[in-house]
Amino acid sequence: MTKPKGLTKPQIAAYWRAATSAAREAGVPVDEYRKQVMREECGVTSVKQLNRTHDFDAVMRRFAEDVGDYAMASKFAVADTHRMSVLIRICCEQVLQLKGFPAGSTAARDYIAGVIGQSHIQCGTDPHDPSYWLDVSPDSLHAVFVMLDTHRRRLLRRLSVVPDAFFGFDPSLTYRPNGTGVLLVKSPGQYDSAGYIQVKVR
Repeated sequence: MTKPKGLTKPQIAAYWRAATSAAREAGVPVDEYRKQVMREECGVTSVKQLNRTHDFDAVMRRFAEDVGDYAMASKFAVADTHRMSVLIRICCEQVLQLKGFPAGSTAARDYIAGVIGQSHIQCGTDPHDPSYWLDVSPDSLHAVFVMLDTHRRRLLRRLSVVPDAFFGFDPSLTYRPNGTGVLLVKSPGQYDSAGYIQVKVR
């Protein structure tokens, strides 16, 4: 399993702003305060030991709560859910592209709703209310993602003869059927000069 990456430069800057503000509000030295928060929330005492997802969310939520900014605290409390919901949407769009739907198809939301329904996860899927993701735990969302990604890999195996290692999930990938296989479209500079890799059918 890949080790979670450390904080980005913008996250480090946000961390120090929030820690300084919260320590000032509490009337304690910044170093003493921030180390206590990291120890209580993540079991570490150094910024270098924090990862950029769960750990960062936990300390930022705590900093916000300690200064009474509950709107900001709630944002960090649901960050895992938001991240996973974005990955689910992207993976679902990739599945639909492999089934012949154009990129950006609005059918993705209905497909996600069907997968969630088959998983017996209780939540609403009102197209006018994106907050339904907040009713689903990150673990349940991860299970939905795994189901979608498994289906995406099966479709790729059926369509192509590329090695399994090529089937890894990449959120920047777009699949475009071209009659003889599937074109994988990446952002410029990551693949060939045209931005494509040809996947041949059997």
